[in-house]
Amino acid sequence: MVRNIRILLILTVCGMLWACGDDDRFRVEGVVDGLGTRGLQLMYESGNGLHTETIQAIDGKFSAEGASKDYTLAHLTTTDGRLIARMLVRNGHTLKCVFDVDNPYNIQVKGNKPTEEWAKFLRENHEQLRSSDHAGANRLILDYVDSHKGDIQSAALMLTQYYAVDGESRADSIFALISPEARPDALVSAYRRMVSRLNTAAIEEKVRSFNLYNAQGKHENFYPGRASYSMLYFSGAPGERRDMVTPVMHRLVDSLPKRRIRVVEISMAPDTAVWKRNWRADTTAWAQVWVPGGPANPTFAPLDIPRLPYWILCDSLGVQVYRGSDISAAVDSLRRRIHARNI
Repeated sequence: MVRNIRILLILTVCGMLWACGDDDRFRVEGVVDGLGTRGLQLMYESGNGLHTETIQAIDGKFSAEGASKDYTLAHLTTTDGRLIARMLVRNGHTLKCVFDVDNPYNIQVKGNKPTEEWAKFLRENHEQLRSSDHAGANRLILDYVDSHKGDIQSAALMLTQYYAVDGESRADSIFALISPEARPDALVSAYRRMVSRLNTAAIEEKVRSFNLYNAQGKHENFYPGRASYSMLYFSGAPGERRDMVTPVMHRLVDSLPKRRIRVVEISMAPDTAVWKRNWRADTTAWAQVWVPGGPANPTFAPLDIPRLPYWILCDSLGVQVYRGSDISAAVDSLRRRIHARNI
């Protein structure tokens, strides 16, 4: 209730200023609950390239601006890469926002209707969208797109939320339901260029060795060369549905010898207290470690973990052969490779 009142005050008091935007710029202003004083980055692609605006938030309050004559997708992240929110922006708009540092689905935005409607969908469906049930989340998105074919936020949802691994043709057919004016080529190509640039370096990065404390308080040494393949399970998201993941992990560990696969769960929870609350004794079939600094830890920052939970499968040289948020796809990739190599 207190947060809701605060949101209304922030979004209402400044209401008279929203129409005063510069036609040559867009602005994003507001507060990120739980952020404190730290750096943020606003990334977006316009007609002349990828732009990254670095700003300093003071007690969570921030203000950023950029320029794009057409609608483009903007990512607001912490400087260590944690996603805060995504928005549709274009010149002349001033977005007033209330975000949550721990939940990119808990967002309140005023300033342009597409982002307001997009934010509403994320809030109302956050549990399903954050779960490991990608098929269920995809159905929600399909239903929304089907009833909002003429709205640009449908294109934004498809580009950022629809899980299309092993189902690209299905995603393309759904995307085609959106009217052409609501999925402008400039928006689609700009977003894909931005994602491609951000992902290329992370995909090519090799998984490094590391030494971290495990759940029993002992050192856990990881070296890719100790097994044919290693699976890193990055966990620690608030509200993460571990009950949907652990059975799959158990079946994997029980079915293959250690020389074939090594599984390590790497918690990126904010602190060890959160990690220990989430840890369960029945998951000790694989090593569990906690990494200080989360995604910004120097060992893991080059891998650019975009969300939690997340899986990376690497070979004995540390070369990434799968990365994504679908445990089933990660396991399938592993089994195909083991079968192909007859190991």
